[in-house]
Amino acid sequence: MSITIKGKSGGVLEIAMQPLASYVDIRQSVSEKLAKNRDFFTGADAKVRFSGKVLSAAQKKELRRRLFMDYDIKNVTFADEEPEGLQEVGTVTTGEAPAESPNRVSLVSKDYFNAKSIFISHTLRSGQRVECEGDIVVLGDVNDGAEVIAGGSIAVMGALRGLAHAGATGRQDVVVAAQVLGPKQLRISGKIATLPDRPADVPEVAEYKDGTIVIRRLKPEKRIATRSE
Repeated sequence: MSITIKGKSGGVLEIAMQPLASYVDIRQSVSEKLAKNRDFFTGADAKVRFSGKVLSAAQKKELRRRLFMDYDIKNVTFADEEPEGLQEVGTVTTGEAPAESPNRVSLVSKDYFNAKSIFISHTLRSGQRVECEGDIVVLGDVNDGAEVIAGGSIAVMGALRGLAHAGATGRQDVVVAAQVLGPKQLRISGKIATLPDRPADVPEVAEYKDGTIVIRRLKPEKRIATRSE
């Protein structure tokens, strides 16, 4: 067993990681265990603390991102980041980097967690996942089963059929725009929306307004013809 979950005083959920467990196993176990108790753990008041193993900065950022996106948990801490007197004894430091998925899309920055804004020049297929702290522009389609997750806005020049999450870091001043807007799931900040099947004759944009996700059509600009002398 790669992790053990315990309830602590103050409403803190302690996730004790086995020192010799791989990061991939830890990440999978966290997802499975929290999914079984989604209603109990979900919410802004939930607090999660990881202990027992020192992870890399990229691994910590991924866990924080996943807990926020899947459970709206914003308060995530790690024992090794606490003052010396509060840390647990016996933690093991490892230099293990997160294993790369064969379907992970190569981004402009080799460390995709630190990429600011990126362009993807091709269609994203099912199973592919792109994450970026800034904006993401896809010069193609995002197929069903693909995921696009941005701290900023998302623009798809083709059809958006997969999952799109803009404002993944909590921003609300973001949009999701696509030539064909038909994602399986659409998220902006902490809000989730599912769109019914409908004809897509014009590009559309989704944005956050008054606590909900609003879809509006993008009308082409009128051009005024001019005659050269």
